[in-house]
Amino acid sequence: METYNQTAFPPLGLYNSDALNLKNPHDTYDVYVNEEHIGKKILLTQADEIEDVGDFLKAQGIENVSTNLNGDHYVIKTDEAQRVKNIIDAYLKNR
Repeated sequence: METYNQTAFPPLGLYNSDALNLKNPHDTYDVYVNEEHIGKKILLTQADEIEDVGDFLKAQGIENVSTNLNGDHYVIKTDEAQRVKNIIDAYLKNR
């Protein structure tokens, strides 16, 4: 009878010592434009980030915005509120 190397596998948790830093692939953030709730941004993959919203605005030609993440609230401040609301609304519906 042949025996197998029982030390081939490390103890559970040895390589997962920083489990609290793992991102839940379904993190959800409430998105606000000038304190008005627009919708929720759901991060579906490990590559998704809440900062993608601000990057999308810049890609749409919106430059004068500031963003702030406070817990699960992503607040966008802008002087072009209506235009930004429309863009973010469409972005959240299509993502």
